[in-house]
Amino acid sequence: MRDRWNAFMPYPDADVVHAATGPLSRFRLAVKDLFDVAGYPTAAGSAAVLAASGIKPLTAPLVQTLLDAGACFVGKTKTDELAYSLIGGNIHFGMPINPRDPTLIPGGSSSGSAVAVAADLADIGLGTDTSGSIRLPAAVNGLIGWRPTHGSLDDRALRPLAPSFDVPGFVTRRLEAMAAVMSAVGMPAASDQLPSILIAEDIFETIDDRVADKMIAGLRSAAMPVRRTGAISSFSLADLALAFTTILQGEAWECNKTLFEQAPEAIAPDIAARLLSGSRLDDGQVREARAIAKLFSGEIDRWLGENVVVALPTLAMSAPTRDAEPENFAAFRSACIKLLCLSGLSGCPQLVFPITDCAGNVSLSLLGARRTDSMLVYVARQVGAE
Repeated sequence: MRDRWNAFMPYPDADVVHAATGPLSRFRLAVKDLFDVAGYPTAAGSAAVLAASGIKPLTAPLVQTLLDAGACFVGKTKTDELAYSLIGGNIHFGMPINPRDPTLIPGGSSSGSAVAVAADLADIGLGTDTSGSIRLPAAVNGLIGWRPTHGSLDDRALRPLAPSFDVPGFVTRRLEAMAAVMSAVGMPAASDQLPSILIAEDIFETIDDRVADKMIAGLRSAAMPVRRTGAISSFSLADLALAFTTILQGEAWECNKTLFEQAPEAIAPDIAARLLSGSRLDDGQVREARAIAKLFSGEIDRWLGENVVVALPTLAMSAPTRDAEPENFAAFRSACIKLLCLSGLSGCPQLVFPITDCAGNVSLSLLGARRTDSMLVYVARQVGAE
């Protein structure tokens, strides 16, 4: 395969068998290099992890499920180092190129999977989402992105970053393909009960007023009831983002402590700095963050228990250029976490999709109750995602 978008890891080809027929038999599958695939190493975006990997003898169960459903494996895709970024860069293996706008970052950490799908080198991109690693690259590349209900998909033979938030996730170009993936991995069918859409003013205040107005107008034009509230939570978005980041950094350190202690010089400076931040957290900070997460999860459950879907912009600001300064990347990451953390803290599924009638590269999201993943596709169709 000719990969001028730099989406795939340059591994020698190995024979990966898939079923001749099945619900995914017409789809090509790209797999983030965090999942084991028999015949390939698993690098997790790290030269040190690659050196220690060896060739894996077994395929991750979730990948095998997709192969058994007929999906054809086309390669392992690049990721930010240790899946610990939202930008899409990697000092060891390079940054994939955003096919929609090559001047912009591809987003991460599932950068390669998103780029492969956006460039039509794959139909299904399997990745992971901890703090937005499916949703952000999907938004930046103009794709459908699905962060499933936490714990609903098999995550064995998948290298962890922060288990409280880690989930496998997918990107596709069309909702039809995403619906097929959801069915193939065993998600329950959507209920035929029409939900209402909740718009929280504090969330939409984080983005440009003109874009927010167009998004809200589009939601109101759908044949679904719309409700409004002043705030999504008793906590500010900044407080929720801080709690999320605290838990994430603490768990990322625990998952990568051994690697860091063995070869700190092999880790990119920005990734190493975030790992060290996690090492310096005290137990009280983590306990407080987990208490906030628990309370917020309860608040979201009360909203969504009323047959409600929360609508929100996927990103809080436009993606920076790939040659932007580190402080611009940091500002982008910080702004976007305020919205991306909501699904992680609550454990609820989120579906993102491009909005075609808004100027620029704009993505809308739907957040639903746990195990209502398939319903989000139905609602997305109602609000004009395709």
